[in-house]
Amino acid sequence: MNDPQERFTEMWHAEAPHVLAFARRHVGVEAAHDVVAETFMIAWRRWDDISAPPIAWLLVTARKVIQNRARATRRSRALTERIALLDGVASHATATAEAAITRREALERLARLDDQHREALLLVSWDGLTNDQAATVLGIKPAAFRRRLSRARAALEPPRTSGSTDSDPQHIPAQELS
Repeated sequence: MNDPQERFTEMWHAEAPHVLAFARRHVGVEAAHDVVAETFMIAWRRWDDISAPPIAWLLVTARKVIQNRARATRRSRALTERIALLDGVASHATATAEAAITRREALERLARLDDQHREALLLVSWDGLTNDQAATVLGIKPAAFRRRLSRARAALEPPRTSGSTDSDPQHIPAQELS
C-alpha cells in the first residue's frame, strides 16, 4: 500500500470519526462536517508533513481550522455591526426646512471633493473633532485646517446659478477651491 491515495483513504476511514467527534464538541453538529472536510483537505495538501500516528496532527489542524472559522465569524459580525452603525448614522436625516439638499446629493458632492477636503469635513462632522484636534490629526496648522474646511464646505454648497446645466459629477481639485 504505497499509493498515497490509498493511504489517505485508509487514514480517512480510521480517523475521520475521531476528528468529527472533536469538531462536534467545539462547533456543533452543523459546522462539524465542514471542519472535518477542511482538515482532511489540508492533510491531503500537506501529506508529507503528517507523522504517524496521524490523529494528533489531524486534531491540531482541526483546532486551527476551528480557530480560523471563529476569527472569520467575529470579523464578519464586526463588519455587519459597523455597516449597520454607519447606515444608521448616514440614513438619519433632519426634518427641518433648512435641509436644502437630499442625502444622495450631499454624498455625491462629498464624493466629488478631493481627499484632503473630504477628510477635513469628515473629521469635524463625522468624527466630531474640533478644528484644532482635526488639524493635529492631519499634521497641519489650525489656520490651514480652517481654510481647508471652509473651502470644503463652500464646495458642498448647492450651485447658486439656476442656469447651470452641468449635471455630470466631477472631481473638484484643491486648486479650484482656493
